[in-house]
Amino acid sequence: MGKIMGLKKVVAPFSRACLRRALLPVSLLAIVMGTLPSVSTAKDSDKMLNKTFQSSQGAIQYLLFVPKGYSATGTQKYPLVVCLRGAGNTYIGATDGFDQAHPWIEDSIQSRVPHFILVPECIQGSWGGMSIPGSPPATELASASVAVVDVIEDLKKQYSLDTNRFIIHGFSIGGAGTYHLIQFKPNYFAAAIPCSAGGDSTKIESIAKTPIWHHQGMSDGSGLAGIRMETALETHHYKTVKVTVDYNINSVGAWTNLIQTGAKPEDIIFKGAQAPVTLDSLKRAIAAGANYINTFMTGGTHEAGFIGAAHNPLLATWAFSKVRGGSSVTLAPKASGAWAKRNGAVLSFGDYSEKVSGEVFTLTGQRLIRQAPAAQARFGEQALVLRP
Repeated sequence: MGKIMGLKKVVAPFSRACLRRALLPVSLLAIVMGTLPSVSTAKDSDKMLNKTFQSSQGAIQYLLFVPKGYSATGTQKYPLVVCLRGAGNTYIGATDGFDQAHPWIEDSIQSRVPHFILVPECIQGSWGGMSIPGSPPATELASASVAVVDVIEDLKKQYSLDTNRFIIHGFSIGGAGTYHLIQFKPNYFAAAIPCSAGGDSTKIESIAKTPIWHHQGMSDGSGLAGIRMETALETHHYKTVKVTVDYNINSVGAWTNLIQTGAKPEDIIFKGAQAPVTLDSLKRAIAAGANYINTFMTGGTHEAGFIGAAHNPLLATWAFSKVRGGSSVTLAPKASGAWAKRNGAVLSFGDYSEKVSGEVFTLTGQRLIRQAPAAQARFGEQALVLRP
């Protein structure tokens, strides 16, 4: 005890005399550099409830994000986003290490559209929908996807959910599972974001009942999964918007490092967007109600499909504009008159081969300019064809 007291007598004068001098440079540094940003070490899974549900297919674990300020007694209905993980991971590992819950969990998006996020575990080897050579196509929903639907139905009983605005988002086997779910539950989800995987293209008419934004790296099997699904849409005369970009960010770490240099997300995601679909025209296409978008990343690997979607600054805007059973089209920026309330608008980038009998409006900047309809139309820019 005496030694400790003696030590205090020696140290105390040093502390009082020198501590101020030691702190002064730190204070000056803070003044020069300004307030340093705090580095958050919180994991996305820490913001979510970790729950288990006994589904019809067995026990299934899942993470659930409940939006801030949620009140069970209120009248507000909340959208739900379902995220299906890829292979070789867990629902928690994919959430924390692979931005599984992004962009949905980001404050900037939650503040605009508060919503729930569900990240379920896969109770089998896949969610269903994986194409195995020589195997017959699926005839029913796979057990892992049935379990997910069971969880959603249970959440509908617990929370005030907007059942017209369920969104499904998946990577790799989760991307195949996304296609699988919208094929067998065509009027269940308002929008789908499959990444780095395809579905049963022979069932495209059922699949296409749900709006789709596919993200595909072109170094991932030459992009054949995305090309196959886009071709199926085009063959069946669905109007698609194809976006080709110079994107080669293939990991969360690479994305984070680039953002820390001051790069803007839209400049990274849509770098080198090839005409006629520029970033500006894509924004207008989304505002006009485009239901089928395919993003092809020229330098992207398998992982790029999901990283690109997870940080796509336009994705949430597009997804939350959709409503189960078909979305009403909003003409950009505002429209008036009887035609403004009409549905069935078709976006065309170039030739529009169908016979045009309705009103045609060309999108130029923020104006809608009427053009005379013709039997076969060709437009040098984006055109909206409003069917009677």
